[in-house]
Amino acid sequence: MALATAAQVRALAPGLSTADDSTIDALIARIDSAFARYCGHPMPDSGAQTMEAATYTTLPGRYDLGIEQDRAIVTLPTPPILSIASVHVDPEQDYGADTLLTAAEYVADGRRVELLVGATHSWSQLPRANRVVVSAGYVIASHPVLTEAAIVQAIHQIGNTSAAGSDSTSTRAGSRSVAPLSLLPEVREMLYDYRLAVP
Repeated sequence: MALATAAQVRALAPGLSTADDSTIDALIARIDSAFARYCGHPMPDSGAQTMEAATYTTLPGRYDLGIEQDRAIVTLPTPPILSIASVHVDPEQDYGADTLLTAAEYVADGRRVELLVGATHSWSQLPRANRVVVSAGYVIASHPVLTEAAIVQAIHQIGNTSAAGSDSTSTRAGSRSVAPLSLLPEVREMLYDYRLAVP
């Protein structure tokens, strides 16, 4: 599911018609990537950066691990976790069945994965020993700010900038400067809560 539908965009732009839907859909995909870059989302295993659910293979190292009473916790450099596909703790980096933890050995909370008391392994501080594969991102239907506000605002900004790529444009009174095609301040404000913080 995309961040928004062409119909949502057209509902706020009477000048657009269904004939514009393929262009609108292409803009939505590009703006999704722009939002994800602004929010600090990493590249998923396939495709472009996105705010939507995607698969991420992560190799959390010692700087991602908690300390003292939080030593069973690792914070992933991904958007919020939707589900976990696999967790391995393998200093040999083979990631075989003997180092695969069962779903009963860990729990996900936001961007954190915590090993439970009965886990057969502890997080390793050795390079690339920990491997966690997750589906992470946002279920767009649950985030109306992304669908109905920021995405539509960004699309209309692009649509209203007929001089994109130019430093200035001609007007009746001479010329005027053209603002660069960057995310508007109000769009950045809407995305503030979606930015990834350093753990």
